[in-house]
Amino acid sequence: MRRKKNLGSCCCCSNLLVFFFFTLSFLENHPTCALTPDGEALLSFKRGLLETHGAMSNWNESDPDPCGWWGVECHASNRRVAKLNLPYQNLRGPLSPDIGKLDQLRRLGLHRNNLYGPIPQEIGNCTALKALYLRDNFFTGNIPEELGNLTQLTRLDLSSNGLTGSIPESLGSLFKLTFLNVSTNFLVGEIPTSGILGNCTSNSFMENPGLCGLQVNVPCQSFPPTNPPNGSGWNAVEGGSSLRKSASYSNGLLISAMSTVAVSLLVAVICCIGWIVYKKRCNNYNQVMHGNGSEANAGSMLVMFHGDLPYTSTEIVKRIENLDDTDIIGSGGFGTVYRLVMDDGCMFAVKAIGKQGTGSERLFARELGILGSFKHRNLVNLRGYCNAPAANLLIYDYVPNGSLEQHLHEAHQEKLSWTARMRIAQGSARGLAYLHHDCCPRIIHRDIKSSNILLDDCMEPHVADFGLAKLLEDNDSHVTTIVAGTFGYLAPEYMQSGRATEKGDVYSYGVLLLELLSGKRPTDSFLLKKGLNLVGWATSCIRENQQLDIVDAKCVEGVSQEHVESVLKIAARCINPEPDERPTMQWVVQMLESNTVSPCNSDLSTFYNSPMSDHANNNTHGR
Repeated sequence: MRRKKNLGSCCCCSNLLVFFFFTLSFLENHPTCALTPDGEALLSFKRGLLETHGAMSNWNESDPDPCGWWGVECHASNRRVAKLNLPYQNLRGPLSPDIGKLDQLRRLGLHRNNLYGPIPQEIGNCTALKALYLRDNFFTGNIPEELGNLTQLTRLDLSSNGLTGSIPESLGSLFKLTFLNVSTNFLVGEIPTSGILGNCTSNSFMENPGLCGLQVNVPCQSFPPTNPPNGSGWNAVEGGSSLRKSASYSNGLLISAMSTVAVSLLVAVICCIGWIVYKKRCNNYNQVMHGNGSEANAGSMLVMFHGDLPYTSTEIVKRIENLDDTDIIGSGGFGTVYRLVMDDGCMFAVKAIGKQGTGSERLFARELGILGSFKHRNLVNLRGYCNAPAANLLIYDYVPNGSLEQHLHEAHQEKLSWTARMRIAQGSARGLAYLHHDCCPRIIHRDIKSSNILLDDCMEPHVADFGLAKLLEDNDSHVTTIVAGTFGYLAPEYMQSGRATEKGDVYSYGVLLLELLSGKRPTDSFLLKKGLNLVGWATSCIRENQQLDIVDAKCVEGVSQEHVESVLKIAARCINPEPDERPTMQWVVQMLESNTVSPCNSDLSTFYNSPMSDHANNNTHGR
């Protein structure tokens, strides 16, 4: 009996050992550890953003911690997040307050993105922060008082945003601060002198026209009232004979005038870092075009919208996969552009943009199919796209003569004649009018500028990047709230609300037309020295009856004054600070093609004090 009992005990132990090893094996293959709180906070940050470069594509909630995620570094001792560094990634959206849960974060680098909304006050909970970089975004609202809690901070850069209000005194308590930059915003009031703020120089506060104090050598008692500067806008009053400002939207004019002046430093920064960004994109070429690891074997899928090309899909895909950084011909906010040359010498432009995420690929393909069906002589033709492992590659017809920006502003380029400029103005207007009125669904471009007007061998203009504009899904409001665009071309209401409308495109086109007429950039350095942008300067010239000073004298020899002023009148209508007072693009096309504005009066100011002609108003819907 005793022997039998021992045998039973052995069987029991054996069963326990089998259960133990089975459980151990199960735990090894099915970890029960949830993602850390830091990882959850980062996923919350990610969910609120639209990313086009795929920087956060390996942020997976199935990971035990975020320490292997791109752009994230952790403390070795406790696996807590120490750095979040995602600059130049075209991130769009608001900054999640959950960032404040990263209380051991030492560096937060989100500069040169498209983040908008307020800076969350919860960042003040990240008391271990030593460096905070939020420059070159679209942040609005006040600088949070809670930033004064970041006592370990040594570097704080909030420059080139849309921040308003005063500088909080709490920043004076950041005694470890060695670098402060809040320049190029809309900050107002006296700069505090408490603590570390008393040691800052004017370089920390430049391009904030509303600031005063010892640091900027502007006595506050003599600081002028915050009214719009002369020439910031007009109000059309029936029966009037002089140009005057509208009190009903004076605040909007102030923001409009201040915004492009305030962001001038951003333009300089972009120019300085352009080469760095370009090289970075070149170095990341293999990852974008071919993926990495197991992705590299996934292959590419080609979708062509037209069957009129004498190439097989295999030939095109093979050529695309053989592209390298020597084929790069440009880069912009949406991605890198390559020249694709086929065996017969035919060329295409390939724009590489980040993946949209698994859940949105079907929608992305559907939208591209719609855009590929749009055909107009003044739009860059979208041929198709290639769904590569790590990027979507849009295939366009190649436009060989560069951009309007190059022809207007590069010294080695021959000056454009008046005839050439008017042809470009008319063609660009036709392309934009087609997007607004003849496409279904209608499209807001959101980034009309001279670098997005490409010229062919006959100097015929083609509007580029319209395929990346947000399609209008609300047929009633025709509004999208995705922040985009280029400073100097943005409508004042868009800077305030972030709401893109067709009238915002009209404003941008008006700036483009002024750029064509004057040969000056919207944020020309000559104008910035006077505290003006192109719109403010042109308005001032018209107010002072010096409108011909706007026009590049080298291109108007032999052109009548009435002819020039008729085009100036069209530009002035387009840049009206009140959106409802701007015309439609169909009206612009009609007026440019007729090259006459009735009544055609040599006194340009009279034009602004009369309503649009009945003929124009009756031809703003449909063709």
